[in-house]
Amino acid sequence: MSKEERKAREKERRRNQIIDAAERVIFSKSLEQSTMVEIAEEAGLSKGTLYLYFKNKTELYIAITQRGSDLLNSKFAKVFSGTHDYTGLELIKIMGETYLNFVRENPNYFTAFMYYESISDVEALENSKYANQCDQNRREALNFMIRALQIGMQDGSVDDRYEPKELAIIIFASTRGLTAMTHASGRGHYFELLDEMEVSITKLFENFLNLLVEGMASKKELKDSGNG
Repeated sequence: MSKEERKAREKERRRNQIIDAAERVIFSKSLEQSTMVEIAEEAGLSKGTLYLYFKNKTELYIAITQRGSDLLNSKFAKVFSGTHDYTGLELIKIMGETYLNFVRENPNYFTAFMYYESISDVEALENSKYANQCDQNRREALNFMIRALQIGMQDGSVDDRYEPKELAIIIFASTRGLTAMTHASGRGHYFELLDEMEVSITKLFENFLNLLVEGMASKKELKDSGNG
């Protein structure tokens, strides 16, 4: 291994060390209550070293967001790389389940996703390599859904009257909206509303996915499944 390769590997190791520490601090205290000094101490580094890698706390949180979106997309990729011969409609449902399970298992990453989407400083986003990767990951996730829809329209399981790109955006927007609401319920918001209505979050997700899938299914698919 060359000197340059060792230096690059050490830099990447240090970068991940900082992000690991930032996750522990921010996930336990929230972004607003955390400081760069605390993150540096958690990483076992000086504050100056921290700023060599990340210019501020927001950029560091965006790096956490990228890590979360990297992980989510790797799960989407596995859906398509398996040996099962799924129909397009089945792929869409599995993608939905994968996304909802990811949010349940990684609520802090979903909080980071929502924060990232709320950032209004366009210049800061344009100058951040982490933000650029987040945007690329978002496009990749959307392309996974478009691909599933196209497969479904080709195999006859999805109604081909729809435009795949438009339908993919509708699916992602509605899924994100429901997820945001149920995610907030665990943090005190919407809790009383859902509690008063005696709504089961698990059942809510299940019904949502069923409605979503049945709504885009072809007439043939509905007939074959006994729902037409």
